[in-house]
Amino acid sequence: MGNEETSSDGGTDERIDGRRARRERGRTAVIDAMFDLLQEGKVPPPVDLVAERSGVSVSTIFRYFQNLGTLQVQTFERFFERFSPLVAGPDDPDAPQPDRIAGFVRTRLDLYERAGTIMSVGRLRALEHEPLVEASSRMRGLLAGQVRHWFASELDRTPPSMRSDLTASIDAFTALESWDVMRRTHSRSRPQIDRTWQRGLAALCEAHLNGAPS
Repeated sequence: MGNEETSSDGGTDERIDGRRARRERGRTAVIDAMFDLLQEGKVPPPVDLVAERSGVSVSTIFRYFQNLGTLQVQTFERFFERFSPLVAGPDDPDAPQPDRIAGFVRTRLDLYERAGTIMSVGRLRALEHEPLVEASSRMRGLLAGQVRHWFASELDRTPPSMRSDLTASIDAFTALESWDVMRRTHSRSRPQIDRTWQRGLAALCEAHLNGAPS
């Protein structure tokens, strides 16, 4: 009898663990579907489309998530988890400036090629959807912080009154909007944008390092 009770308890635990695993797989499928639809420009994605893409029923989606706002917030958390390595600082902050500039440009281009669509959609629709406002603001802060990490050496040697100018200039010069204009309006390829941005960043750094405080 004792062995039967142990077996029964073990079976119950296994069933509970199985339900939890299925629930987690379902939640992940819904978030991934939401993420993919946002990347495709569907903002906000209709819940029935999310259900179709994820293979999870609409009623089950609302058992997994309190409301669509909660789903959107968790979707953007997944966005930051997925792409945060592309807004990290350099492996070697003391590397020569040309190497750091090349690395910085490479990470920005990688980010925009992989996530530019959803970033653009988020910015365009931010005024209509609160989770997008928060996500866009957080991304802008991460990108500005990335500049400060990659160009810490130059910022330390820049006159104090010009440090924020240099940060803003680098961030704007390599912004998502700049990438979009270069790519769509001027039909520049990635190597062409890479080359232009590297030259421009070197010139910006030189100008600010040699400039006098205002």
